[in-house]
Amino acid sequence: MEIRFAQPDDMVQIKKLWEYCFDDPSEFVDWFFRKRYRDENTLAVYQGKEVRCALQLLPYKIMLRGQSVKTSYLVGLSTWPQYRGRGDAGTLIRHALEVMRMRQEWVSILLPFRYDFYRKYGWEICYHHLMYSGDREILGKAGKIIYDIIPTEKGHIPLMNDCYKKFMEAYNGYVERDEGDWDRLLDDLHIAGGTGYMVVKDSETVGYVLFEISNRRCKVRELVYTTPEAKNALLRLIANHYSQVDSIVWNAPPDDITYMDMSNPRGVMYKQPYVMGRIVDVKQALRILKPLREVDLNIQVIDPVLEWNNGVFNLCSVGEVIEVTSSSVSPQAVIPITTFTQLLWGYITPAQAYKQGKLDVLDEKAIEYLERIFTPAINYIIEDY
Repeated sequence: MEIRFAQPDDMVQIKKLWEYCFDDPSEFVDWFFRKRYRDENTLAVYQGKEVRCALQLLPYKIMLRGQSVKTSYLVGLSTWPQYRGRGDAGTLIRHALEVMRMRQEWVSILLPFRYDFYRKYGWEICYHHLMYSGDREILGKAGKIIYDIIPTEKGHIPLMNDCYKKFMEAYNGYVERDEGDWDRLLDDLHIAGGTGYMVVKDSETVGYVLFEISNRRCKVRELVYTTPEAKNALLRLIANHYSQVDSIVWNAPPDDITYMDMSNPRGVMYKQPYVMGRIVDVKQALRILKPLREVDLNIQVIDPVLEWNNGVFNLCSVGEVIEVTSSSVSPQAVIPITTFTQLLWGYITPAQAYKQGKLDVLDEKAIEYLERIFTPAINYIIEDY
């Protein structure tokens, strides 16, 4: 068995493995391996020249705790059935984490096929959506729209990106999109038969929506806006598809309160776990934090997969940042890497983690210090690969 980056001649094998393991439409698979696939981002387990197991590391930048951070979105982990149960996937995942660290990517994200599978390797839920699902009028009624609304096209990417950046300022952990990200996103929408519209006011894009309609069901992929008037116009636009749509699904941000204006919101909204995160290198990842007040805290991190994350670390405020060093003193708190990741993202608070038994406290001051370091955040990400 050998683990290495893919070579140009390996793409055919890896594509066939993807097609066997996943039920993506052929149009999407062809597009993905033409536009998104790169040998240098593909790792595989080989038996001679035969690919037994493969995954891909898609590079992104995310805005985490106010800092632009490099990351890899782990996708396409797949193994031929005859090789399953031999530990290939776990070995490949560990190797991928080593590659991320070598590339100075201190955190990783993925959208799992099973949350418990990746939790074994140190990932944990760091994002969720507020899902709306119901009949075509759950988001509003059809009617006249007073704003200028035009179909989106690739020439509008700069305008849409400006709107996206303003909308995302309220959130944490989102993808910092470049033109290539937008190009792929719109290609994917087109392959799915979707479309988009923008709200324009005074030559500025104040909102846009991307959605697809299939079997009389409208799936709203993105609904982004900078004014409440733009949001209402886009909701009405969706409702105006009443001749084509019987039901609507929308993956809204976790802090959305559209339900407060619904005539009967019961049964049409639920929390949907989404992307998982992982700390690849504790010392480096924690340097993005800015404590609320002075701290000097010793914590023990337990990581069953990455030995360099195991140990006791001193977290000390130096000016507005955290200095992280290895320590030989007794820890004031013991935290598994999964919980530590959620704290870094701000998905849960130290008090919540302690209440649920997700960390151990050995000093009564530890929670207070942890609260100064790991403040809560509202995480939102739309990308699923």
